[in-house]
Amino acid sequence: MNVKNGKLDVKKTILTGFGFLATSIAWAIYDPYITKILNKILSESDFITNLSASLAKAIPWIGQFAEAQGQSTISSTGGFSLVPLFIGIIMTFDNIFGVIFQPTFGKLSDNCHSKLGKRRPFIVSCAPVSAILFALIPIVALNTTSTIRLPLTMITVILFVFSMSLWRAPVVALMPDLTPPHLRSEGNAIINLMGGVGSAVGMVAGTIGIALCTLFAGYSKAEITADETVSFPYVFIVGSLVMIVGMLVLLFFVKEEDTSIKLKGEMNQYADSKALKKAQKEEAKKKKAELKAIKLSKAERKSLIFMLGTLFFLFCASNAITTFFSLFAQEILHMITSEATFIMLIFAVCSGVAAIPAGKMGKKVGRKKTIIAGLSVFLAAFIVFFGVFVGMLGSKSLSINNYVTVNNAYIAIDENINSFNAEKSAAAQDAGRTLTDEEVLSIEGFLAYKNGDALADNVKGYYEEYEAKLINDLGEGIYSDIIAVANDVLSTGAESFEVALAAIVDTVNSVTGILRILIYPVLILGGAANMFITVNTLPLVLEIGGVEKVGTFTGYYYTATFSAQIASPILYGFIRMFAGTYMSLFYYSPVMFALAVILICFVKHGEAIPDEMIKEAEEAND
Repeated sequence: MNVKNGKLDVKKTILTGFGFLATSIAWAIYDPYITKILNKILSESDFITNLSASLAKAIPWIGQFAEAQGQSTISSTGGFSLVPLFIGIIMTFDNIFGVIFQPTFGKLSDNCHSKLGKRRPFIVSCAPVSAILFALIPIVALNTTSTIRLPLTMITVILFVFSMSLWRAPVVALMPDLTPPHLRSEGNAIINLMGGVGSAVGMVAGTIGIALCTLFAGYSKAEITADETVSFPYVFIVGSLVMIVGMLVLLFFVKEEDTSIKLKGEMNQYADSKALKKAQKEEAKKKKAELKAIKLSKAERKSLIFMLGTLFFLFCASNAITTFFSLFAQEILHMITSEATFIMLIFAVCSGVAAIPAGKMGKKVGRKKTIIAGLSVFLAAFIVFFGVFVGMLGSKSLSINNYVTVNNAYIAIDENINSFNAEKSAAAQDAGRTLTDEEVLSIEGFLAYKNGDALADNVKGYYEEYEAKLINDLGEGIYSDIIAVANDVLSTGAESFEVALAAIVDTVNSVTGILRILIYPVLILGGAANMFITVNTLPLVLEIGGVEKVGTFTGYYYTATFSAQIASPILYGFIRMFAGTYMSLFYYSPVMFALAVILICFVKHGEAIPDEMIKEAEEAND
């Protein structure tokens, strides 16, 4: 038991929390990196490409609409694409599996009888399998032949999320098993802290993975920046190792009661198992009837329905952000995944710092008001970020759709250069060497080459080699396409490719530079706002149901939130498919947050009972 001298044994509780830490690091890495992996392999899939083209051909207005949103064929994905929708669908798998299998295996662990106890058999058997599958995902996705890459990746991902669903419920149930009821709030705080540590490690796993990649594989930082996928296996290995460490800590340092002995005692005590089951069934039926008799009033039911609607839209908004942030950062902020996950650490830290003030504010001014305040801050942060973005475009006489066209042109050249760098880097690795910084090409270097700037002969040769690849990949028309974008959208009057590309690069860099700075205060405000909402939503729902129905109303809470997390990736993926840009997160999420604000205004129950009223009631009873 996690008890020492009648108080919570912090050391033992921390050791118990290693299991939750292990699951947290896996999911902290999973969302940002899996979306990047899926974006790459789906974009390169002939099946998805042909399906997108067939749909655009069969329904002409789809292609016309996509082009109107700025999805020009200069982009490497080439106009209308089903890729965002398929990413959204695949990213629901973990939540679907969680809804289906977590309750089942949680119940199975309740009735498990073994020398390791009830929970640890599931953890020590399933966690290593999850860790191995987790490490295999980037290896399978990035190192198999194109014909089998997509199906093998899907099989590996499905097996991983399935294996995770087998031990997530048992690992969460471990702390309550080992902690007396009156100490569980303190224990839960430590468990969540350990989960936060796991998430934080997951957010810096990209940086650690890059360091390991340079150390063991010999890649330079310039090569990894050009092709970040070479570091992905190391990032996932970091997560896998932490998962295994967490499992080993639970195996060797956390002790559960030997439930096989308990089972023998029960068998001796109840010779007639049928009579025991019958008695248990009758007792459960009696309790169910008693709970059913405790009905909510019409006003309470109305509050519950509106609160569950609030939760649905709230989690739709937040899930879209967490799922697609790395792709947003890649497209709009031009960050690699390790940078995107690192800045998300700011969000997590601010959430942690705001946890205690959020709880106190919920008690002092009311849970509903605190939740509305958090939602309002979120909306304000979105409005400021999006407002600055639109304002910058307005100063350049650009609409959002026009900027998407310009940005896509930039991305097309940049991705093509990175593809060239990746090929050269792979050839250099095969030859047992690393590319030098001057061998790693950049869009700025290509501009210097096209402008006729003085370059070393070998560097000039690299760019001549690259230019041949550019024409081979995108066709000779790429030059006229870039000139057309610069003239039609930016009104440059450019007659040469280098002048047109320079105008595109300057426009994108000027916008990106401001947004890269602005994202930090947005994440700071968003992190604090997130905790003001999160800390108060579940208690509000439970307060509506009352002490007698905590289990039932916890179920309502998770039904609403899991439903949102299943629906949102698909819904936003569909929106992104037509919007043409991940800046559409700044349409989708604010609308969802606004709907949550509207619905919670109709919630009239669920506030905590003030301490003064509790004290008065106790004095009256005395």
